[in-house]
Amino acid sequence: MALAAGLLLVAAMGCTATRPLPRAAPAAPIVLEYLGAVAYPANALTPVAGGMRLGSLSGLALDALSGRWIGATDDVQQPRLAWLDVAVASGNPEVALRDFLTLSAAPEPAARVALDRLDMESIVVLPDGSFAVTNEGHTDRDGVARQPALLSISRNGLVSAVAHPPAHYTISRSDTTHGVRHNLGFESLARTPDGRLVTGLEQPLLQDGPVSTAQHGGRVRLLEFVQQGNAWQARREWAYDLDPTPRRAGYGDTCVDGDNGLSELYALDDTRFIALERACLVGAPDQPAFNPVRLYLVDLSGADDVSSHTSLAGREVRAVRKRLLLDLTPLTNRMPPSLATGSNFEGMAAGPPAPDGSPTLLLVSDDNFRATQTLAFVWLKLRRM
Repeated sequence: MALAAGLLLVAAMGCTATRPLPRAAPAAPIVLEYLGAVAYPANALTPVAGGMRLGSLSGLALDALSGRWIGATDDVQQPRLAWLDVAVASGNPEVALRDFLTLSAAPEPAARVALDRLDMESIVVLPDGSFAVTNEGHTDRDGVARQPALLSISRNGLVSAVAHPPAHYTISRSDTTHGVRHNLGFESLARTPDGRLVTGLEQPLLQDGPVSTAQHGGRVRLLEFVQQGNAWQARREWAYDLDPTPRRAGYGDTCVDGDNGLSELYALDDTRFIALERACLVGAPDQPAFNPVRLYLVDLSGADDVSSHTSLAGREVRAVRKRLLLDLTPLTNRMPPSLATGSNFEGMAAGPPAPDGSPTLLLVSDDNFRATQTLAFVWLKLRRM
């Protein structure tokens, strides 16, 4: 979407921007139950052919056309997707790498720019088999701003279109008080049954307030994209309140950009989502980092549309409602030993059916291609009571 068109759209919506969504009819309560987990050492799932490594998986989606899973890696040097098979053995998921899908750009300048140092953080599969991914947004060491965006990718890996958020998300070298924080932008993406896409920021926009700390949570935005023809256009926005960064004995600080943030969204219906929040805590020099991971039920209904507000600082708005569903920390004693201190979970998708046929979720962790981190998958049963 052209920037000018986006500004006109937001302006046109200004008269209704603070009206909340109507509250949805009461829905069946959601419960998540731990089923199993698997962890892989560095390079364990690299295929013989091609030589590319599997890792740094920040997004995951189930592809209904093939029955396989597609993972998005945030390797900015060589953006690629990975085709995975997932089976269940002895109550735990087993993952096999089948192939990589390297990306290329359509001739349009916007597509070429978007593909350059693309930092993919989440992925969904669209009904026609194509993909939508988020570019998180960051500033290169040379000072070049890589803007947060929503990219359309064909099934053969061609980046065909780019949709940008409104101007208040823009990263600017000349104005360091507004826009997406470096590498803390579009970390999540979900597709609702009615066909909308919803992405969320990992941490607040610079003008919206401070990042999460152990003393307070940050206020991030969820942004909706609606398809019109072959293009996606940014529409409504909602405020989402992060929990404070959890504390843990023996871990007194956070990793770089490790305060509690929104890592992924999964749509249950048109207004309810499961949200994944995670943090990274630093302990003694000989200790691995600790990753608190929590999953929440999020409901947009009744929340204000804040798209007309370029800043949320000091504003009284109704944020989305959220409720804790599952804290993974108490469950790490049931997981492989390498997950005793958690892992950097960033992706979430529908998983293989549970033994009783119930739907499940599959979480994937981003190992950042570091031997000190773990590529892991956690399998959760999703019950509607």
